[in-house]
Amino acid sequence: MSTPYPTQSLDSSQYFDTFGDLLGRPWRGGLRLRDHKHLSSGNAIRPFPSGATALAIPLEQGRSRARPCVEPGQRVLKGEVIGVGDERNLWVHASSSGIVKAIAPVTVADRDAPVQAVHIATDGRDEWIARPTPGQPRTLAELADFSMRMGLAGLGGAGFPTGVKLAGAGLTDFLLINGAECEPFITCDDALMRERADMIVRAADFLADLLGAGRTLIGVEGNKPEAVRAVKQSITRAGSRLKVRRLPERYPAGGQPMLIRALCGRRLAPGQLPAAIGVQVLNVASLHALGRAVFAGEPLINRILTLTGSCAHPGNIEAPIGLAVRDLARFAGAETTDIHVGGPMMGRALDDARAVIGKTTGCLIYGARDWLPQPEPAGDCIRCNRCVDVCPMALQPMSLYAAVQDGQHRALKTLNLDACIECGACSLSCPARLPLRDSFRQGKRDLQS
Repeated sequence: MSTPYPTQSLDSSQYFDTFGDLLGRPWRGGLRLRDHKHLSSGNAIRPFPSGATALAIPLEQGRSRARPCVEPGQRVLKGEVIGVGDERNLWVHASSSGIVKAIAPVTVADRDAPVQAVHIATDGRDEWIARPTPGQPRTLAELADFSMRMGLAGLGGAGFPTGVKLAGAGLTDFLLINGAECEPFITCDDALMRERADMIVRAADFLADLLGAGRTLIGVEGNKPEAVRAVKQSITRAGSRLKVRRLPERYPAGGQPMLIRALCGRRLAPGQLPAAIGVQVLNVASLHALGRAVFAGEPLINRILTLTGSCAHPGNIEAPIGLAVRDLARFAGAETTDIHVGGPMMGRALDDARAVIGKTTGCLIYGARDWLPQPEPAGDCIRCNRCVDVCPMALQPMSLYAAVQDGQHRALKTLNLDACIECGACSLSCPARLPLRDSFRQGKRDLQS
């Protein structure tokens, strides 16, 4: 069995980097982590085999909610609209052809509560709806509307609609492409850059032109040399002005404030959107999906995700949105119990393998107990200051934790809880095993209630 993911009992010098700016790096704190990326990075992206199966395609994505426009018994084709949105809510499309069986709730792997979904019994034909030759959007406003109609959501984080982000863009100095993929185990963005760099570069140039961006930069951690090579070769072939920048191999290098600070030297204030400081940020998978929509007329109905951990066939899979996790487990040769969805730092345990993948489901770790640290009883804070040292946002996690426990809402605001990016670095570094990150999530919910 492989060496487990590092736990707090390990010598912190093996994976911590707490010197931050003292070493001339672009941002403070963070962690050095064993990445376990070799488990899934050795093979090419594989398509999930087409065939008769069941899909439950969520009508909700983040705060976006579409209105179903199909009925049970109706036959739908791949790419057909099954949920209508508007300027704030994404449209939803069928991931394959088949018969609509129901409009009913479903559990999505990386969401807290069930959401409404269109349940489809696929017919195994994977038959596309007729796709007219796409007319490329000529203005940013047209692209924003087009993105909503094509169901384009951010694929690297909270799933924020790409069209809403673009609609709010003002004067743009920098277009930043996030290729960090800093969480351990996850390699889907790495695979995408290695195999489909041409589309990423083409989409970056197209978007930069519409934004009027002064500079376009893609940030990639140094542990992805093949991806960097592929992107640079595509840049040369296309004559692109995109520039590749190396990011420190330090979690959370892909966090939006860290990325902006590292690539263009600007600071994002708590609660501030990148557009306010002349920056637009897209994850590489989000940009690739934008390219496929613009240049091939394909709505966002598939995503690439990493299957890893204890499975016979690890790797990166291009799977239809709405596919059940248990079907992916069978494909990977894994058990349908003890599954972790997402990365080890920001993901969660999955209780029900009948849950389906959504647009933000980027990784499934099988046999999670063999790979990830398990919860332990919490002790008392020993004032060691490790959580402060590793916090990339320069917060005071131990003070925030105390404020959450005591229900001190005013103190949470004073201590800038809203600046917490929930990266989990503090929790992993805590020798007392305090559930710091989880308490901050609860604190944010308390402030919103």
